[in-house]
Amino acid sequence: MVQIKITNRFLSEVIWGDSCGCAFSINSSADIWRINIQSNLSLLQSLSTLLTHDETIKAGRFAHKHDSDRYIISRGAIKLIMGRYLNRKPALIEIAAGENKKPYIKDSPLFYNLSHSGNWIILGVSDSAIGIDTELVNNSFDFSDVLDEHFSPGESRFIKETKSAGRFFMLWTRKEALTKATGKGLDEDLKFIPSLDGQHGVNSDLFFSENNWKVNSFVLSEDYFASTALTEDTGNTSFWETNLFDKNFIFS
Repeated sequence: MVQIKITNRFLSEVIWGDSCGCAFSINSSADIWRINIQSNLSLLQSLSTLLTHDETIKAGRFAHKHDSDRYIISRGAIKLIMGRYLNRKPALIEIAAGENKKPYIKDSPLFYNLSHSGNWIILGVSDSAIGIDTELVNNSFDFSDVLDEHFSPGESRFIKETKSAGRFFMLWTRKEALTKATGKGLDEDLKFIPSLDGQHGVNSDLFFSENNWKVNSFVLSEDYFASTALTEDTGNTSFWETNLFDKNFIFS
């Protein structure tokens, strides 16, 4: 049994650069993208042309239009952004499901992960395993009922100190980002995944991974927390903001 390290920290200053400054080149690094759903609704028809037949059917199965819109924008964002990294036409970006249904891009050396909440989509790209999660801070959510099941006693005390929904959702995004990076999935072991600031040692069999991990949390936008989980040897992380109608993204 191998001990691995998980290092959690909060990034207090995150600067979201314009997409025109992105080189679309990954070298032992990571790029984090945020996409505003509302700002891209006018592109729904154009983004729909990038979807496969199966993806189009899935988009039409959502009971609510806002869920369908979010799916189309999310799928389109992946294809447009990954198309730039891979020098490939967006419509030729094929998304498949791997172990534990973790998505990946076919015939790609890059890894990606996506999360969405409320009016935001966040996409992480790296050349090693990556997990990402974002949550809208719902101050009316009664998190007391789930603390004992999903959080350690120390984590529960940290959250209860200020009865803070913000603290709850920040720690939650850390746990979920790690499970997505490793492909573990959410299960009864969630309370054993350390989410407080600092360095923690855990048994590798918790994740079926012998990588050391670093988890960075930050404010995605007002009332939204996000976290990324990256392998310890991943270098710089850059943050980018885009509307999909930027001239950097070609639909054809």
